[in-house]
Amino acid sequence: MERKWSVLVLVLVVAAAAAYLALGGGEMAGKGRYRRVLVVGIDGMDPKITSKLMDEGRLPNFKMLGKTGTFMRLNTSIPPNSPVAWTSIATGSNPGKHSIFDFIIRDPRTYTPKLSLSNTKGGTSGTYYESFVTADSFWKITSDAGVPTDIVRWPVTFPPEDIKGGMLSGLGVPDIKGFLSGYTYYTSEKGVTSEKASNRIVEVSRDRGKISTLVWGPKTVRAGEIVDVTAPMEVKVSSDGKSTTLAVDGKDYPVSSGGWSGWVRAKFGVNMFKSVYGTFKAYLAGTDPFRMYVTAIQIDPENPVVGISKPDGYSGELARDVGLYYTLWIPEETDGYIDGRLDKAAFLAQVGEIESERDAMFWREFNLFMKRDSGIFAFVYDSSDRVQHMTWNQTLLTTDGDVVLDDAIIRYYEGKDRFIGEVLSRIDDKTLLLIISDHGFTTFERGVSMNRWLVDNGYMTLREEPPEGDDGGLFKYVDWKKTKAYSLGFNSIYVNAKGREGSGIVTDRKAVAREIARKLEAYTDPKSGRTVVYKAHLREDVYAGGHLYEAPDIIVGFYPGYRMAWQTAIGGLTPTVLVENTKKWRGDHLMDPSFVPGVLFSNVKIDRESASQMDVAPTVLDAVGVKVPESMDGRSLLTA
Repeated sequence: MERKWSVLVLVLVVAAAAAYLALGGGEMAGKGRYRRVLVVGIDGMDPKITSKLMDEGRLPNFKMLGKTGTFMRLNTSIPPNSPVAWTSIATGSNPGKHSIFDFIIRDPRTYTPKLSLSNTKGGTSGTYYESFVTADSFWKITSDAGVPTDIVRWPVTFPPEDIKGGMLSGLGVPDIKGFLSGYTYYTSEKGVTSEKASNRIVEVSRDRGKISTLVWGPKTVRAGEIVDVTAPMEVKVSSDGKSTTLAVDGKDYPVSSGGWSGWVRAKFGVNMFKSVYGTFKAYLAGTDPFRMYVTAIQIDPENPVVGISKPDGYSGELARDVGLYYTLWIPEETDGYIDGRLDKAAFLAQVGEIESERDAMFWREFNLFMKRDSGIFAFVYDSSDRVQHMTWNQTLLTTDGDVVLDDAIIRYYEGKDRFIGEVLSRIDDKTLLLIISDHGFTTFERGVSMNRWLVDNGYMTLREEPPEGDDGGLFKYVDWKKTKAYSLGFNSIYVNAKGREGSGIVTDRKAVAREIARKLEAYTDPKSGRTVVYKAHLREDVYAGGHLYEAPDIIVGFYPGYRMAWQTAIGGLTPTVLVENTKKWRGDHLMDPSFVPGVLFSNVKIDRESASQMDVAPTVLDAVGVKVPESMDGRSLLTA
């Protein structure tokens, strides 16, 4: 009897092991070259800047890593648009398979612009979100194979996915209003305005050293009307005018003049049964006149109004260990800096605080990761992108000038070099390190009003010209019955195809797309004499897969110095095709991908002359012995 039980147990163990391995179980992953893979994303890290600073001796750890391992350019996506690039990296596939084509896409039946980061839905239980991504990311594949996998702040991961580990969503997470930006500016000055409806200007007055005002939270429906839910806030100004105290929900929060507050938590009573919590920080610019800036109200990671992590409690666990942190997709207050509500010092101070929060998250997860026998850990830093957007200094169109690096950019790169030095000192030879960026950077000096170009060249017809001060957003003045093509997003042109668009008239879509592409590539800037468009890519030439039909008909690749005008992004236009960029947002990457490659560093020598973003996911899988799906377009960098 005892022998029969022994044989039965042995049979069951062998059968279970065979089934586990057949599914790609944990020990199957052990057949790979590495036990662990660490992926560090640094959004917008530019190979030109990196090489320059390495040559100057400012990045000794990156330089050493490049010599002992690998440093090369990482070819970016078409277009080099952050959601497109990070999704291509994650899935190892081109947009024709993963279906992310631009920051902003459209409903072809209504021409309505919408964000590609997530799809907002409404149901009986309220608002919920769905991802537009249609290809499996490497973390889904490693999780299914039984490999512990943690993903923190990777872009286009909202809503979060269930994986064998923890996921904290990054690019795509809204604030508690469901918006993606929006500050509040409290001031005793008169006549202050903002161009964006999402930014709120609040005029306040002081009564015996106190200001009574509100904090604006989510919206709700009351008596059939959509209304703002607010929470009371009292601001007490010190007698010397050098500081204030914010009283919110029974707690006091000090704010010094010229400084940021700590985290403030506010409770918003949506109805008698439900309350929503949000968090924010305040910057006190001055007390005479009174000027106080409040960030977008973030989703509270300990009390999230919608899930921003998997498992659901993971965001709260992080907060309890490292403190409250920014949860918004792009938390850096670029609008406030552009509008002059924040000065450069305040903007960069906030960036420093965000970096400190991310570092605390990283090291918490890194220490757990290194204790495991196997696993994947991917973490993305993205303040690097915003620092370069806001402090870029180059004038290619007028002087052919080289980039003069702002101290803020240099300090950021140097900080990441020290960080990488610490990482290198704490990993072992069983851990593959991949440091990647989604794109590089170049100058943005003139915006291209693509819909105006289409009007001027006979492809778009307006019912009437927009009045002065009206950019005609959302295609307000377009006569669709006479329009052959339209543009929205940051790199996209669509043909008004019959049977596809709601009021489509074009029967030969490809012929019209080819004609527009040819004319665009011949278009020159009358002011500089330069060619504006390097390559107008036809979708069939650059994409393949089951979602090709969703792609823009033309993907515009600009020369450095040019980028789609802001008005084009939401279906608007300006009186002239070319518009001078006068904003602080002077650096960008929404040009042709050939001009803005990313970087790839690794602690292993890679036998390649070049690499594609789509090679990253297959490399991660190959490193831990998980089979690379045939559907992926990239191939492992670990094979010659």
